[in-house]
Amino acid sequence: MSVITDVEVLADQLPALIAAQKAELMVKQNEMNALKQAGLIYANEHWRSGKYLYLIYPSKDGQRERKYVGADPAKIDEAKASIRRAKEYDRLAAELMVIEQALLNGRMRLRDAVSCLSGKRQW
Repeated sequence: MSVITDVEVLADQLPALIAAQKAELMVKQNEMNALKQAGLIYANEHWRSGKYLYLIYPSKDGQRERKYVGADPAKIDEAKASIRRAKEYDRLAAELMVIEQALLNGRMRLRDAVSCLSGKRQW
């Protein structure tokens, strides 16, 4: 294979790779939006007497919010589901950052390639 053929083969792969990253980015964003709309709770469970649930939120300005959920199974299940959604949201946000970083790196390298091939190298 010649150098020109190698460059053409690599360039032909770009549209599909970019489309795949874009699609994955959109999927993650849509999942995150759905989780956010369903409700997120960033708190830890605290059980009193083994049957009364309290939610302990992270400290803000030296104050720690504590919310009583109670012993109602429906309320407990909803609180637990909201906590799980928050964890899933954070996991998806981390995956989204990886995709965005890959796209930023790709953009930087594509700019370098265009500069190099055009003969107008910019520093």
